Amino acid sequence: MIAQRSLLLAPVALLALSACATDPRYPSLAMRDFERVEGNAAPVEPEKTEAPAPAPLPSGLGERLAELRRQAEASHATFMRRADDARSRANAAAGAAQGSTRWSDAIVAISDVESARSDTMFALAELDSMLALGAAERADSGAAVGLPQIAATRDSVAALVAEEDQLLVELTEPIRG
Repeated sequence: MIAQRSLLLAPVALLALSACATDPRYPSLAMRDFERVEGNAAPVEPEKTEAPAPAPLPSGLGERLAELRRQAEASHATFMRRADDARSRANAAAGAAQGSTRWSDAIVAISDVESARSDTMFALAELDSMLALGAAERADSGAAVGLPQIAATRDSVAALVAEEDQLLVELTEPIRG
């Protein structure tokens, strides 16, 4: 009985396998007619467009710089307050296993600190943009339109960010495994 089934299944299997066979004729790799470029039309010259002019610096530059400095200092103060809480939690989590309650509390506290850092970074990003616009304006007109004031404000905010970066490294040190 089993031998008869095997004899019946053999032709069916061979027929199914023959459907998997590939065509022995492969397409030619020679260049086809439509791939040949012919003709005598002149190439079209691309349109030349001028680069857009940079956006002007804010009209109340001094006020905006003072506002950005205040914003950065306020977020830095928030950062420092949150860093004190995070430091105590990170020290408490020193040696704790990842995923433990103490470790999780420290990670959440450090995330709050990083959130305050991002607020300081917003001010720095805007100052970077203003510095680039001022440099472009100076390159175009030769006038330094507030560039020294922007650079000074940017440097003071960048110093705050650098201090925050260093403090974040110190905060994460106790919980690194």
